[in-house]
Amino acid sequence: MAYYRDKMSAAKEEKKVRRRRSKGRTAAIVLASLAALLVLLAAGVWGFLRYTNRLRAGMFADRSSSQMQKIRWQRDEAEGRAPKDEEAPDWIDEDGKEYRYRSDVQTLLIMGIDYMNNPSYWDSDMVSNGGNADIMALVILDSGNDSMSILYIPRDTMANIVMLDAKGNYLDTVFNNISASHSYGDGGELSCELTADAVSNMLYRVTSTRFAAMGFCCIPVSNQALGGLEVTFPEDFTHLDSSFRKGSSVTLTDRQLERLIRYRDHGELDGAYQRGLRDLKLVVRAMLEQLKRLARKDPSAVMTVYNRLKPHMTSNLSLDEVSYLAQNIQDFSISSSTVITMPGVVTKGEKYAEFYPDAEWLHDFVAEKLCERMN
Repeated sequence: MAYYRDKMSAAKEEKKVRRRRSKGRTAAIVLASLAALLVLLAAGVWGFLRYTNRLRAGMFADRSSSQMQKIRWQRDEAEGRAPKDEEAPDWIDEDGKEYRYRSDVQTLLIMGIDYMNNPSYWDSDMVSNGGNADIMALVILDSGNDSMSILYIPRDTMANIVMLDAKGNYLDTVFNNISASHSYGDGGELSCELTADAVSNMLYRVTSTRFAAMGFCCIPVSNQALGGLEVTFPEDFTHLDSSFRKGSSVTLTDRQLERLIRYRDHGELDGAYQRGLRDLKLVVRAMLEQLKRLARKDPSAVMTVYNRLKPHMTSNLSLDEVSYLAQNIQDFSISSSTVITMPGVVTKGEKYAEFYPDAEWLHDFVAEKLCERMN
C-alpha cells in the first residue's frame, strides 16, 4: 500500500511540475507575442513618421512636365539668368537681407477656370486656348504651427506671365493680368503650370509646384459631394436670393451655389475683385469647415469628396499627398482671418481692370509667412 501511495504522490508531483512548466511556456509565449507586437507597433509608428516626413518633403519636390522645364530653360536663357546655386539664398531683397523658403510650409494653388477647353471662346489673334483663371487662391499649410491660410490673388493682378508661340515654345514675358497666364497652354496641366509659375514669380519665386484647377462644372458636383453646402451670411445678399438674409444659415441647392459663386457687379470696376473675395470668404471657408466636420465623423470623407471631383479637375497632387492632407485637415485651424486679402489698388487699364498689389505688404508677407532669415 505504501508503495502505491508513494507512486501516486510522485505522479501528482510530476503533474504539478508539468503544469508549472506549461504555465511558464504560456507566459513566455504571451510575453514574447506582446514584445513582438510592441516592436511591430514601434516599427510601424517609426515607419509612418518617416513616411509622412518624406511625403511632407516630397510636396516641395518639383513635378513639372518636360514641356514646362523646357519653357523655363528657354526663358532663363533669353533673360541671361544663371542656374541657381543650391547653397545660395533663395531670395535676397533690396536691402540685401537673405532668405530661404521654409521647408515646413506647403502651398497649393487653387484655380477656378472659366471656359476651360471651349474653342468658341478663343481669341483669333492669340495663341491661347486654355481659358482664364478667374478665381485664384494660394492655400498655405504651415505644419510647424498647424495653421492654414488662404492668400486671395485677384484675377486682375498685374504680373509677369509667360507667353508661348504656336508651337508651345517660350516667346516672351509680358506684364498682363495674371488670370491670362492660364490661357497660354493646353487648358490642362501646362496651363496650370504656367499660372503657378506666374504666382511664384509674383511672390519672389517662392516654391509653388502643386495645383488643382476646376471649371464651373465642379460646382454642382462639389455641392452634392458635401451633402449641400451650409453657408451663414454675414451680410444681406437677398439681391441674389430671397433666402440669403443677413445672419441666416442656408443649405444651398446647386443652382443657389452657382449663382453665389458666379455673380459679379459688372457696373463696378472692382466687380471681379469683390466676387473672388466673396467666394473665398463665404464659399471656400464654408467648404473647409464642412470638410472638417465630415472628417471628424468619417476620416475617409475627404477622400470620397476628392474622388467625386477628380474626373472634373486638373491636378498634379498624388494620391498619397491627397491622403496626407485629408488626414491632417483636422489639425489646421480655420478662422475669420484664414482668408488673407492682398491690399492694393484697382485701376482702369486700356481694356480691363488692373490690380496692383501693395509692394511693401507683399514683401513683408512673403518674408514673414513663407521664409526664414539666413545668417
